[in-house]
Amino acid sequence: MPSPTPSATKTPESTLVPTPPPTLTTPADATVAARTQCKAGASKEKLPSAGPYYHQVYRAFSSDGLTFTSENVMLLDHASVPDAILRPNGEVWVYFVNGVPGQHGIWVAKSSASGAWDIVDCVRLNGRFNGNAVDPDIVLLSDGRYRLFYYEGHFVGPRPSNEGPHLIFSAISDDGLNFKIERQLIAVERVTDPSVVQLANGRWLMALSEGGRTLLADSDDGYDFELTGVVVELGGVPELAVLADGNVRLYVSVRGIKSVVSGDEGQTWAVEPGTRLSSSQGEILADPSLITTSDGRWALFYKVAPPPSPPQSG
Repeated sequence: MPSPTPSATKTPESTLVPTPPPTLTTPADATVAARTQCKAGASKEKLPSAGPYYHQVYRAFSSDGLTFTSENVMLLDHASVPDAILRPNGEVWVYFVNGVPGQHGIWVAKSSASGAWDIVDCVRLNGRFNGNAVDPDIVLLSDGRYRLFYYEGHFVGPRPSNEGPHLIFSAISDDGLNFKIERQLIAVERVTDPSVVQLANGRWLMALSEGGRTLLADSDDGYDFELTGVVVELGGVPELAVLADGNVRLYVSVRGIKSVVSGDEGQTWAVEPGTRLSSSQGEILADPSLITTSDGRWALFYKVAPPPSPPQSG
């Protein structure tokens, strides 16, 4: 039997009635002058020794959602934690964390007719670029607006001695660039990288990375999330996808990209045999993001990071 395919918009139709978005001031084809507002710190910061500056975004394709073949073409440099969406006009936009010093935060790139990827702009939350907002997860709502889920940490500016629970927020937008913050959705110790889908029964399911495992939370209204107590002890940096048969697949990062599937709305999970995507060069493949393209293929965007450095002796 052929494998089911996911929704082309990444989530089923939403019943949310978000707060109306603010008046938009920046067009989608933002000018270079507008991007000068996208500063998250000193522009002459020295290069970091590790982290998103050394990450790159790649893409792989599949006909069944289980076996992916990479293009082996770098789409974005100095970019991490990609999350893609197919827009109504057929464009693919990728939200990512910019690793360039002074520009840390969420940015957007889009595909062009030539096959190149062009930077559109930074994401603005309540009219400002927030360098502490990271790990974007973007969904298209049934009314045509965009909803962004993200983790807000302490990456630019002073870092508190005790961070406390990690905060997950959502924001709403008409154009996918200018967002109005809705509210904090959940706060959990040590979690990052939210991925959110709406199930066939109308409830919302959220996956959260807690290091090498994934925590699940759910919500009736898409705003008040609570942990379900379900933990997937396989990898991290999750990506949820609702399949055509109503099952839910969870892609995770673990020595490449692997997956588990649930037939009971995220209460229990079964490991799917094999690896969805693996590396032959020793580099780290992580942070999966799944969409279906206009031609019906599965497209998996992911991060490539250098392999861990061997421990030094002496």
